[in-house]
Amino acid sequence: MTQTSPVEQLTSNNVVLEDSIEVPAPVNDVYRRWSDLPRFPEFMASVEEVQPRGGNRYHWVARMFGVKQEWDAEVTEYDPLRRISWRSVTGPFNSGIITFTSLGSTKTLLRLRYEFAPPGGMMGQALPQLTQTRRHEIHEDLQNFKKLYTGGKPLRSIGEEVAPGLGKVLGPLTVPLAASAAGGVASYIVGKRMRESRTYTSAISPIALPNAVAGWALTGAAAVGMLGSAVLRARGRLSNALFLGQWAPTLLSTGTFARLMGHRGMQTTLPTSVTSWTCASASLAATVTSAFLHARGRREDGIYVGQWAPTFMNAAVSARLFNRLLAR
Repeated sequence: MTQTSPVEQLTSNNVVLEDSIEVPAPVNDVYRRWSDLPRFPEFMASVEEVQPRGGNRYHWVARMFGVKQEWDAEVTEYDPLRRISWRSVTGPFNSGIITFTSLGSTKTLLRLRYEFAPPGGMMGQALPQLTQTRRHEIHEDLQNFKKLYTGGKPLRSIGEEVAPGLGKVLGPLTVPLAASAAGGVASYIVGKRMRESRTYTSAISPIALPNAVAGWALTGAAAVGMLGSAVLRARGRLSNALFLGQWAPTLLSTGTFARLMGHRGMQTTLPTSVTSWTCASASLAATVTSAFLHARGRREDGIYVGQWAPTFMNAAVSARLFNRLLAR
């Protein structure tokens, strides 16, 4: 497969990005599909709507750098099976040229040249994350176009609306909620038996070395997660940055939880233990589920479930701290 990484150039205050991809389809099919501009939202994640205005003009509605924008664009050239060119005539400036090169009866090479004016002119041009974000979006658009022919599922951009409904909200939380109930039941059974043991009632709980090591290790992992998220965001990989960055508070809270578990004198009542482990179980399940959804390409659902993990873990910590305050 022939595929190049996007490159950028500067033209006055504008930015020019170029990318290419090999599509497993004959050139006439690829040209006909790309010529159907109103269907661009099917593979362009940031484009919400393209409506014909008559002649060669189209009205575009899209999210550029997270902001909804609208403009009219004109197709300036239709060169059958070879090239399509367009440029905006209202709104934010942008223009593009897509060329089609036949690589035989079943393959076509697409080359895209896209020019746009970054927000803020030269000041926006000086912010590399803006260019990198747009570059990444264009690359994903071409990947999505290829998936139309390979049967893959196109990626959606962060912030895109999904179908409403209670099932869409509760569905991804099924595993965390089930694990929460299982953790609470297990904690009740084990905790009840431990509290009936003479060994438990007479033992003193010093700060255990494994707990201290685990606490510091998890705190360090949280710091690394924050740094990694910042690096990914600077490179324009917003989705991965959000996915990685969301674990920092969970790791930090889990480190605190580990210390409380091994802290001298931090004995808890059975109801507190059940509550705490119920929340901790839900946090772990949310973490695992989020990672699974992200690996399956369901990035929005992965981030949606993952954001509950620190809340559950903080609730587990709060339950033990609240118990200690009442015991004083």
